[in-house]
Amino acid sequence: MASVSKETRNGRTLYRIHFRNANKQRKSIRLGGLAKKDADAVCSKVGALVSASISRRPLDNSVGQWLAEIGDDLHKKLTQAGLCEPRESVQLEQFISDYIKRRSSVADRTQDNWTATKNKLTEYFGAERSLRDISAGDAEDWREWIVNSGKAEATVGGHVKRAKQFFRYAVKKRLCEASPFVEVKGGRQYNQDRQVFVPCETVEKLIKAAPNAQWRAIIALARYGGLRTPSETLELRWQDIDWDAKRFIVHSPKTRRLGKPKRVVPLFPRLEEILSEAFALAGEGSVYVVERYRSQDVNLRTQFERIADKASVVLWEKPFQNLRASRETELCDRYPLHVVVRWLGNSPKVASQHYLQLTDQHFAQATTKAAQDAPEGGTGGGAVSDEKVVQGVVTQLSATTGNESILPFNSSGETVDNAGNPTLPTFCQHAQEDSNLRPTD
Repeated sequence: MASVSKETRNGRTLYRIHFRNANKQRKSIRLGGLAKKDADAVCSKVGALVSASISRRPLDNSVGQWLAEIGDDLHKKLTQAGLCEPRESVQLEQFISDYIKRRSSVADRTQDNWTATKNKLTEYFGAERSLRDISAGDAEDWREWIVNSGKAEATVGGHVKRAKQFFRYAVKKRLCEASPFVEVKGGRQYNQDRQVFVPCETVEKLIKAAPNAQWRAIIALARYGGLRTPSETLELRWQDIDWDAKRFIVHSPKTRRLGKPKRVVPLFPRLEEILSEAFALAGEGSVYVVERYRSQDVNLRTQFERIADKASVVLWEKPFQNLRASRETELCDRYPLHVVVRWLGNSPKVASQHYLQLTDQHFAQATTKAAQDAPEGGTGGGAVSDEKVVQGVVTQLSATTGNESILPFNSSGETVDNAGNPTLPTFCQHAQEDSNLRPTD
């Protein structure tokens, strides 16, 4: 399939490989001043490439590995001879930029995270660094550099995870023989110190301070509906809401590429109230629940901070995620986990690591007399039911704090007062106005 010829120029021995391609055309590749045994080794691989091209069969693993490891100069000659596809850029910045560009269907937040990791890699290694020139030791040093810059463990873990993702793809594309990040430890990608349970009293103060019905809907969808904001909130259309069945469809850009483009969520009572108001005020022909804040130039967090200032609320970290996490925590206290994760569109593992929180109400519930009288591991033997335990907590908290808004749900998803009566019209609307009603740390 291929043969080696020798020629002498200016006292140097040069080698050239000759072969005929699938169209019977004679081709040659100049190798330069290689040793005879090296030229023979290249000739053997070229023969295998020619054979695969003619028979249209996949390359042997050993040939594919060799093709991935050879230098750019020889690879370019093989490309020009029609024996392989051109290499994608093996320069760090260009490779990652191309990777991100090809995946335009992912959520904007994911693209932002990828770009942040790309910037960290190029800042440390240089934009034109070859992928093949980054060693496992270099990858460890890069992680240590990020740690020393003062980034939180969750942030470091996120960067390492995405770097591994980039280089796994590079290996699959045979742009480098192995990923230097395989053994780099990522660390936790969640930070419990940034988790904040946001009580209903605080949410209602924010809703009251909101400038219009659409902002009230944004806050309610995050806290009472558990939607990801802004991605899922901005995708919600009026036609997605089934008022009679008290359900609505959530379209999720984040899970769309995982084969889960949408989910069905209950139209919880307080959320229904706020969405009904927004619907009544919506302009004729309105398509989306939130019409006014859809521009890419709009920063919802900045505007949310203004609302918090007006409401005299100290805004917590990760404001929208903690609203969603607070709702998932609440729901998991009242419904099975497998039901809640279907409503909120995550997995039990993700819910446990990133969303579910320990609250003061959990401690209060655990230390009531009713809870102490219940035997461990069951409700038999004269134990008080969970509903009565929760009811006792509400009574205790109301007596000690005057807080009437910490109310449980009944089986229909409605909030109830101490007598078990539905409190839909007044859900969380009688929050105390004193200054200590702020999200707990």
